[in-house]
Amino acid sequence: MAQGLYIPTFIANENFDPAVINPRVFYYNGLKTIDPSPVFASMDSSRFSTSYNRPGEFPYFDHYSSGSTDETPDEGSDSLLFFNEETAYGTLPTNTLYTEYWQTYIELLYNPKTRFIECQANLPFALYTDFKLNDIVLFKGSHFHLRAINDYNLKTGDCKLELLGPIIKDSLD
Repeated sequence: MAQGLYIPTFIANENFDPAVINPRVFYYNGLKTIDPSPVFASMDSSRFSTSYNRPGEFPYFDHYSSGSTDETPDEGSDSLLFFNEETAYGTLPTNTLYTEYWQTYIELLYNPKTRFIECQANLPFALYTDFKLNDIVLFKGSHFHLRAINDYNLKTGDCKLELLGPIIKDSLD
């Protein structure tokens, strides 16, 4: 006899309406061994007894990948969070989604030396279709990140460019 998968239903309010839960992404960090813990076998007014469940294993899912040693997060682990929270096991990782993908860009935006330039340009259609938003543009002898191409006119090729610079370190490598 095949057993079905049990999916818990979360209750949203006092009328027992089901809550809508969005999917979440976790790292699977293997199986964790659990120690025996007390389980209350009977609780009535005449007698109170406890028993212990057997040691076993449970699947360990977390926002952090397992570290290099004993399947627990460490400083070098990957994180699926923008700002790390305390871990259930192991030590708190230093890398987050923010540090991996956004920190360099945010630091560029708020750097006092950064300049945001809006300018007019005339781009041929072939060049316009080849541009990507991670391209580097040479403007008046300096390199800038292309931030946006706005109001492109298909007949004349006139448009407005948004440039951000100076470029992020190692962008030209």
